[in-house]
Amino acid sequence: MIRSTRRILCLDWDKRSLRLVLARAGGGAIRLEDAHSHRIPSGLDVEDPQALGPFIAQCLERHRIRHHRAIVDVPRDKAVINRLRLPPTPPAELAAAVRFQAMRELPFSLEEAEIDFVTLATEEGGRATEVLLAAVRRETLDRLRETVQAAGLTPIRIGLRPYANLVSVMRLPGMHDKRVLFIDAGPAMTEIDVVRGGTLAFSRAAGVSVPFVGGELVADESRISSKAELSEVELSDEAAASTVEELLVEITRTLQAYRAAESNAVIEQIVIAGSTGLEHDLLEAVEDKFGLPTTLFDPTLALGVGEQDAAKLRAFSAVLGLAWGVSREGLLELDFLNPKRPLPPRLTLKRRLRLGGIAAGVLLVGAVAGVAADRIQRGRELDALRKGNAELAAKVLAAADVQIRTLEADDWREETRLSLWLNHLLDLSTAAVEPGRKMLVTSLSCDVAKSLITLKLACSDLDVATQFADALRTVEQSGQRVYDVEMGTWQVGRTVDPRFQGTVDVRVVLRELARHQLGTKERQRAREVLKDVN
Repeated sequence: MIRSTRRILCLDWDKRSLRLVLARAGGGAIRLEDAHSHRIPSGLDVEDPQALGPFIAQCLERHRIRHHRAIVDVPRDKAVINRLRLPPTPPAELAAAVRFQAMRELPFSLEEAEIDFVTLATEEGGRATEVLLAAVRRETLDRLRETVQAAGLTPIRIGLRPYANLVSVMRLPGMHDKRVLFIDAGPAMTEIDVVRGGTLAFSRAAGVSVPFVGGELVADESRISSKAELSEVELSDEAAASTVEELLVEITRTLQAYRAAESNAVIEQIVIAGSTGLEHDLLEAVEDKFGLPTTLFDPTLALGVGEQDAAKLRAFSAVLGLAWGVSREGLLELDFLNPKRPLPPRLTLKRRLRLGGIAAGVLLVGAVAGVAADRIQRGRELDALRKGNAELAAKVLAAADVQIRTLEADDWREETRLSLWLNHLLDLSTAAVEPGRKMLVTSLSCDVAKSLITLKLACSDLDVATQFADALRTVEQSGQRVYDVEMGTWQVGRTVDPRFQGTVDVRVVLRELARHQLGTKERQRAREVLKDVN
């Protein structure tokens, strides 16, 4: 019996079939209520939300499924996946660091996509050193949301299909400590993943088309129903052999690409999923070619259902992974509907300043109480003197309070300087004018004491540098200009690339940090005031 369960509806589809799972999830397990696969009618455009959405609604109505909150996924060929190595980064600053590095890794701008990530490696103290970055264009996510809404449903999570497959593989007996090559064969796109110990080590989509042979679905109203992509009319031996051979070529390419990054990695198990009708032929061919233990995806033991449903559930690896992924918090780590985002620096700053001010006030009250008690004990003469200087004492205490709060805010800024500077470096990158083509940063230095960033630019012409500087001058936050920008002398001459005619130095002053910078004289004055008060 699963405790603290909730009912969930998960959907996954490709060009030919829709798969849906209704289950109760909780405590790291799921109890399957319904699992159905439906062939998508010929001619229905799965990229059109207004065409696919009503079809999904019809399938749900056929099985009398009234649940209205749905979880879906993004296929591998619609996502960009990269492994990023980072300097040791605290958890609170990880989202900002990932976004900063993602700008250099992605083939499109961050404004065009949604990104999420999974931590792969940490050092002692919990600081992340490597993450798995996944990015999906917003137009793809918008189309998914519109499809789900056209079916009368509300999307609550959008996962990544390779990661959902990873969750399913980890549920198979004996797979957790093995390096597994997982093959999810589809009618037009086959996803090939390498997984180990809950980590997606490599993922690739291969475009291999499996020929379709006619025939209609036979109605199946059982709790678990599925239909192979091929009907009872089978492919010719020649067509089947040709398709299997293409899949073998793509599997070999995937292994070669994976071993280029991890040369010593050894695949210990191969698992094949899908419902193209060629899975048995593919299994025999894979075993012959690679000589590795190979099995068909069979989740019946993990689900607690009869073995007779193994063939029906062979195509449900991704949609079951979505269901398992929400059975315990943290299992479905990639969610493009609710991605991990950086904390706004200003909110953190205000909270720290507020706490620092309260602490300073408590200290001052304690100091005043101690002084007052001591003076009362000295007698009436000391008390009269204290009253005569009450106005002056109040001014001194007020000055000390301001200085203490300023010092504490300054100390806090030292601790959070990395996250603040990362945001400013992100602004510099955003303002760059066609980087690599018209402009190149040949050196960059940061002067923390002066709140200054100095860049040496190689540009195609002076107008490019001027455009970059003007873009930074227009950056505002809460109606205030963020940067003061000065340009040095344009120097025409030899550069790192013949496309660039000359170089120029650009000095960028971070106005907010400079404004709050506490000078040496102010620090000394604060110490003297505090000394006098004590």
